[in-house]
Amino acid sequence: MNGSPSHAPAGFSAESWAAFHRDGLLVVEDALAPEQVDALVAAIEKQQKPTDWNVVASDSRFESMIDHPAHIGYVYDVYGEMLKLLRSEYFKRHPGQEVRNKWHFDGPRALPFDVFSPAAPLRIKVGYWLTPLPVEDRGNLVYIPASHRWPHLPQYHSHDAHPEERQLIVRPGAMTLMWGGLWHRVAENRGALTRLNLFLEYGPTWIVTSDRIGCDKEWLSGLTRRRRILMRDYDHPNRLIKLPDEDVPLFASRPGEPDLEAGRYGDHVPLALRKRSTWMEQEGLL
Repeated sequence: MNGSPSHAPAGFSAESWAAFHRDGLLVVEDALAPEQVDALVAAIEKQQKPTDWNVVASDSRFESMIDHPAHIGYVYDVYGEMLKLLRSEYFKRHPGQEVRNKWHFDGPRALPFDVFSPAAPLRIKVGYWLTPLPVEDRGNLVYIPASHRWPHLPQYHSHDAHPEERQLIVRPGAMTLMWGGLWHRVAENRGALTRLNLFLEYGPTWIVTSDRIGCDKEWLSGLTRRRRILMRDYDHPNRLIKLPDEDVPLFASRPGEPDLEAGRYGDHVPLALRKRSTWMEQEGLL
């Protein structure tokens, strides 16, 4: 569980953030190597249920995705030191499966979500797509670009078509970042292959988790420092808004990253009490 903070992996560029902010969905092809895809496929196929939650605690192959470098830099750019894993789940979408997600959004639209969301999402869902989606109607994600700004959708809680909808077409190993408020559903799987994928959802520490009340302490004690921090399993709820000293910093500053807080604090102020700007703040996006 020991270890020193390393630099955060690469995350958003100005161009990728602009696309994500505009569309509510960012696609990164070939985010995982074929052997990584194979490992996750084997982990999901081992599971008995068509879907399950808090899966990072159920298999070391899922656990390795808590802070995977393909995505962790992106969500860190948004939430910084307050980053937390809110939920993890896998899906098996079998051919001919009738029960599937209808039009919906992830998370509530009440305060504070609708106030915070114009600038940045209060939740980001990271998706890893592990089986081919070369054409439509293979259990694809169906979404409406830019609909994360829409408070209502007439087709809500139905599978009725929308004129602006799109189906996600990706190769195995692709990653998606989805704004929590984006309207989406799941297409029928009319193919012969079961669609497999893994979702990990992130947000700030003070947003309640969706898949657990707490973690198994033995499992938690075996995690690396960074993974333990990202689970945010604190004994006192105030730790979720006032982070413990030992959990700051989550990452060391990236090379060349400006120190906007330089000179603002005396040496007597612990790191955990200092304001540390996120990438979004450094870029003037908030």
